[in-house]
Amino acid sequence: MTRAGLERAGRIITALFGVGFLLLGLRYFAVPGALTAETDVAMPSAKAVMEIRTVYGGMFVGVGLATTLLGWRDTTVRAALWVLALVAGSVALARLAAIALGQAPDPLFAALLVIEIVGVALAAWILRGLAAGTDG
Repeated sequence: MTRAGLERAGRIITALFGVGFLLLGLRYFAVPGALTAETDVAMPSAKAVMEIRTVYGGMFVGVGLATTLLGWRDTTVRAALWVLALVAGSVALARLAAIALGQAPDPLFAALLVIEIVGVALAAWILRGLAAGTDG
């Protein structure tokens, strides 16, 4: 693939994942109880709700904005791909560690793991192509 094609692919991938992170963050900020319904994370107090809003809301919004905005420009698309690879990769590794510790994944957990691994693989493939200086 050409350098321009790789940069275009990088912009598309970072936009898709960035918007996904952003939408999840906005959802969990606005409706923190959605996390309880989906993952059984309990929110027994106002402090717990605040934590869900700040971590699942705020951090996901921040990662989504960073990934999307950095991916928008050719000069920063590599940084966006690194953000995607590092965030999705660290979450995927934590999920795999949880499985290794004996926690059986449910269908949601497994689907998220697949999405994270795909994101890391695509980001790494594009970064590798860009580093190789593909020009046609």
